[in-house]
Amino acid sequence: MSENIPQPADRQLTVMKRFNANLQTQLRLLVSDEIIEEHRRKPLGQHSDDLDRLLNYFRRPPRFALYANKACREYQVIALPVARGSSPQPLEAKVYTDESEAIHAVFLKHIELLTTD
Repeated sequence: MSENIPQPADRQLTVMKRFNANLQTQLRLLVSDEIIEEHRRKPLGQHSDDLDRLLNYFRRPPRFALYANKACREYQVIALPVARGSSPQPLEAKVYTDESEAIHAVFLKHIELLTTD
């Protein structure tokens, strides 16, 4: 008889989904031209609290990253994860020769993903 009793949904998944939706709503409010400009000027190093919050969130999957075609000289934006044994596939044909510009391009991809959900 107990075999016919429906099992409750995994509450942890429900709570996590709700938490992520609320977090995304809060983070969208932090996105501004000033935050984007702050990151463009200084993609690495110490940032404002709002920018740090965004960057911490962007470290969670799904993520974008840089792939160096030529070590320390040419970069392209890729999506993670990359399947084991396969080569990373660039999201766009653009090749960056400046590492700071490439890091900012990854940041903009994360902003785009956050604001289009």
